[in-house]
Amino acid sequence: MRKLFFVLACSLFISMLSGCVTSPVVMNKMAIEEVEDKLPQTVLLVINEELASLKHHEKQLGTTFEYDLGFYLKNAIHDSLSSIFESVAQSENTNTSDNFDVVITPSVLSFSAPVPALVLMHTKTTVTIQYEITRASPYKPYFIEATGTYELKSDEDKAIYNSLKSGSIYTYNAATNFGMAVPDYSFEAGKDVYMAIYHALNELNAQLLAKI
Repeated sequence: MRKLFFVLACSLFISMLSGCVTSPVVMNKMAIEEVEDKLPQTVLLVINEELASLKHHEKQLGTTFEYDLGFYLKNAIHDSLSSIFESVAQSENTNTSDNFDVVITPSVLSFSAPVPALVLMHTKTTVTIQYEITRASPYKPYFIEATGTYELKSDEDKAIYNSLKSGSIYTYNAATNFGMAVPDYSFEAGKDVYMAIYHALNELNAQLLAKI
């Protein structure tokens, strides 16, 4: 019973050190399977300042878990679009947009990642991502959006989740002479946000393939 209590206590307080600590959430590089016949249009991906600087913070006791969404998404979205388009360039402005068939400007409409009671529990992450699509005349700009969640919806999802990088922290209780490696929450949270973003980007790709 004492060992069980120790394990649960470690799960609750892992990564929550004394004082004010910022713990970056570790997110794996996005990997989306390429389609066989990619779209031939040339794409300019515009990452504006609002998205590039986007960070999300979740506070729990003395620790602030930081999601650097801007840094992560500028690469994840580029790799996602490259899985369905032959050519994808990236820029911070639209000055060169005339040289491309499609200009895509993404934004995050909402993001939620509440810290769970125990580190072994999933972080119930949800994200809604929007693309503004601008094509050459006579097309008018339009928006598409998709919401992704942490939920593992298929055997493929489970395989992807299990392949994601994990970390652990060794803890020891001198009173019980018992130690164990407890999952590092910064990695566990990263796995759940990966799945949420993965689901949203896959849905956005499906919409692009249907519309362009």
